[in-house]
Amino acid sequence: MLNLLFYVFCVIIDNNKKGVFLLATKLQKMKWDLYCFKERFLLIWGLKNGLIMPYDDELIEKLRTIYYGGIPASVLLLSNSMTNGNCYERALLMSGAFLEDEGDVQLLYAAVDSLKLNPKFICNDPLYSDHCIVERVTKEGRHLIYDASTGFIYDKKLYWLMENPKVRKVNDKEVIRNFIQDEEYYHPEDIENDKYAAPLILSIIETTFGRPNEMYSTPSIELLQREIEYYKNRINYDAIVEEIDQDMRRLGLKR
Repeated sequence: MLNLLFYVFCVIIDNNKKGVFLLATKLQKMKWDLYCFKERFLLIWGLKNGLIMPYDDELIEKLRTIYYGGIPASVLLLSNSMTNGNCYERALLMSGAFLEDEGDVQLLYAAVDSLKLNPKFICNDPLYSDHCIVERVTKEGRHLIYDASTGFIYDKKLYWLMENPKVRKVNDKEVIRNFIQDEEYYHPEDIENDKYAAPLILSIIETTFGRPNEMYSTPSIELLQREIEYYKNRINYDAIVEEIDQDMRRLGLKR
């Protein structure tokens, strides 16, 4: 079948150059449709068999202590709108949760089929399909993949079957630790001051509640709402909002 497709493709190139784009589009769509079918089947199968899991409370507890722009990772990494499309930064945040564990952790940079085969993202940039994920080896020896863009934890073998990653770069635990330490030194988090941005950022996140891609704010998994409420209580959110309101009135920016 593939040989026949290749032959037809070559004939069209010779006889009608316009046909190259048309056939390539159809072939790309066929590959994408096959990927989507496989991905949906394996996702359902993996969830049913415990090989794909949502974030658990143990992980979220660790993420509560990691901040980015004054917002805890326990909020950012549960929000699709704050995570999807920012895999490099979010994978780094996720990896920080495992630096003190007995097991191992590393960042993997790889081309994945969900980007490589998607007709919406085809371009000439060789890194257009590049994705960053976290690989964790537990102390029991289990290999897990944390994909911040999907919000799931995967058994590594199943993730490889689903996404067919072509790894181009690996950052090990020591590299991750050094990078985070350098980042904290040169760009230290000022949680006390940064919390005043919370009303703006949290209001943006809260507008996404109920969207189909916001898995962690669905009625069955309301972790995002819970973590936002936890953070609001921790920083005395209502007092911050009141303080900002008074400052805006004093400066004549609000009546």
